[in-house]
Amino acid sequence: MIGVGKDAYNSSLDGMIDQNILPWVEDREEEGYPVWDDYEAVQRSTYFLDRQGELIYQFNITTLDPESPEDYSYIINLILDFRSNNGPGILRVIDDYLSIQSAIDNAMNGDIILVDPGVYNEQINFLDKNISLVALPYSGYEDNAYGSVVLDGGGQGSVVTINNGQDQSSILLGFKIQNGFSQNYGGGILIEDSSPTIDRNIIHNNIAGSCGGGGGGIAIVGTSYPHIFGNEIFDNTVQGDCDCICYFGGGIYVDSSSWPILGGSVTIGNIFYDNYADRGESLYKNFSVDSFNWDQIYAHHNYFEECPPDSFEVYPLNAWDLDSCHDIDLAKIDPIIPLSDFHLSPNYPNPFNPITNISISITDPGFINLTIHNLQGKLVDQWNTFLEIGNHIFIWDAQKLPTGIYFIKVESKQSNDTQKAILLK
Repeated sequence: MIGVGKDAYNSSLDGMIDQNILPWVEDREEEGYPVWDDYEAVQRSTYFLDRQGELIYQFNITTLDPESPEDYSYIINLILDFRSNNGPGILRVIDDYLSIQSAIDNAMNGDIILVDPGVYNEQINFLDKNISLVALPYSGYEDNAYGSVVLDGGGQGSVVTINNGQDQSSILLGFKIQNGFSQNYGGGILIEDSSPTIDRNIIHNNIAGSCGGGGGGIAIVGTSYPHIFGNEIFDNTVQGDCDCICYFGGGIYVDSSSWPILGGSVTIGNIFYDNYADRGESLYKNFSVDSFNWDQIYAHHNYFEECPPDSFEVYPLNAWDLDSCHDIDLAKIDPIIPLSDFHLSPNYPNPFNPITNISISITDPGFINLTIHNLQGKLVDQWNTFLEIGNHIFIWDAQKLPTGIYFIKVESKQSNDTQKAILLK
């Protein structure tokens, strides 16, 4: 928990670097806010509290430069170090370990592995661990850092393997995954009998297939229920030497007993283009010849070269719920979401257990409806209230809910927005 000491709003304060308000904290003065009530906060000081609300550290944040990557990295790592004292452990590549696999080997369930920018020539296996593997630039400092942490399989196997019963708390976030090769399934990522979260990666130039195969980008086999959000999946191929129609799912291959969730909103839809296979260039679902009625795979708000996609790109079409798909050209429009009368910030902490803060900045006063849904769309919590201009925090206690991914949705008269929250118990 972080608080900032500031007794009134000002456009700037003496001593701030370049007269900037630093972006890592927002200024709030609310009844019961612990920094104000308990610590007699002073201007320009930042306060770190543990989960019990005890003060553990404070310093003058204006000594840091918000335009400096080094200072930004310092504050991010400081937060993570404090968090790891009574929360998930933090392992760093390359500060602590020279390879990603060595960090995984030494990780415990629930740990977070942060990976510095660079090219890592290795094939990694999550072993039997529920961990978060995160590209460090995805902390958000630079937009152009997207894809700067590269996992290169070198044509020697699946780049990432997750096959020991992991659940959605296992997260792969922010990597460029390339040059994988599998003779059977999963050139880029192989998911088998597991249900991880694959979030905002670039997955390209991976190959599967020898005499038959599937899943150039991602193969989901066995009994698996992964969540696939916000990935860019392109230039993946399933092909081989045999003269047969037996190469399936250039982008993603799904086994008959697996049921992933792909996308779900404009902001977390996956982007598919220039993938190749005999059947299902982007998406393929395996099926038996006597299957006529089945539950469709949820795949809303994904981006294709043509919307709706045809049976060359998605096969078979009746196996997929492709509602609200988008033409790929829309993915290049900035912003995709129109201007809003409010801003919904990512909840913090996230992942969380069991309490998280939901921050909403209001530009026009009015009523908002804040709802929280589980992955099945069931409403689990709700607020409906009038908010004045300014910043507001809602505290969500998910003590009675199970581990999983939830969606926080805010609606006003003019617009709506959605964020994803991860509850880890």
